[in-house]
Formats: sequence, C-alpha cells, structure tokens
Amino acid sequence: YEIGKQIKERRKLLNINQLDLCAIVEISQHTLSDIENGKGNPTIEKLLKILHVLGMEIEFKVKVP
Repeated sequence: YEIGKQIKERRKLLNINQLDLCAIVEISQHTLSDIENGKGNPTIEKLLKILHVLGMEIEFKVKVP
C-alpha cells in the first residue's frame, strides 16, 4: 500500500494526471488506480517503469538474522 500512496503523491506533485502516466508506461487507468490504492500487484517491470517516469527509485532492504 505504501508504494502506491507514494506513487500517487509524486504523480500529483509533478502535475501528471493518471491518463498521461498510463499512456507513458502503457498500462490501463484501472491498473494504475489499483496500484495507487494498494489493490494492484504490478510486475516489477511495470513498477520500475512507473517509478522511472516519476523520478523515483525503489530500495530493497534485507534483514540478516
């Protein structure tokens, strides 16, 4: 859910509407809406494409026991 919220906030900050972002990353508006609302489960490729367009990066943290 958190990543979707951050995507939505960044998209709005950059004044990019959903339709424009969808056209750039080649996904449906329904898919983007689901992602932004924590309901979607995008492939890593689609997620990275969205993040790239928005100037964002993803960071993975691994906890070692």
